[in-house]
Amino acid sequence: MLETGLRPMADAHAIFETSRALQRLLQEELSVLPISASQIRVESLDLLPDPVPPPRITIFLFNLQENPYLMNQPPVTRARPAGQAEIVQPPLAIDLDYMICAWAATADEEQQLLGDVLRVLNDAPTIAAPQLGPAWERGEAVELALVNLPIEEQVRLWSAFGFKRFKLALYYRARSVPIASRRATREPLVRERRVAVEVK
Repeated sequence: MLETGLRPMADAHAIFETSRALQRLLQEELSVLPISASQIRVESLDLLPDPVPPPRITIFLFNLQENPYLMNQPPVTRARPAGQAEIVQPPLAIDLDYMICAWAATADEEQQLLGDVLRVLNDAPTIAAPQLGPAWERGEAVELALVNLPIEEQVRLWSAFGFKRFKLALYYRARSVPIASRRATREPLVRERRVAVEVK
């Protein structure tokens, strides 16, 4: 594929930017119960306070993996000055797995918060480039999908994370987060090929 000109692309900050975009989406759209935007945050499991002061929505990124359907994509060829072509390795497409928890004073409030999260992410299943950051190409986006983990897998995760008890949570996958490569080579760009035919 031949492209012309320089275009922005999601870079090594893409994972961080996806997490923050998910956080901002929930901060701006949750409305069922009063909760400060500062209490809706991306958290690190090992830095989470114990006990967690309610009310709070926590977003844990607990796994990432290469998207199996976007492996082995062909390189991109871009036209450069002086008859050169720049051949760039394709971006690495990563899927991010999030666990979203609601912490409140009562079970009723926790369930309302989780229901509100479901509503927001069902209404906005795609995060577009303008919400992700200026480095993202206009056509790039991240899809959010609810993952139905079996209860046994959820219990295993909570135990592995070191929590003392199981807690109801939502599991979402952010699909195809692109991380652009900085590896590129330059070659002469062939714009015209002439074939001489000898007539006898």
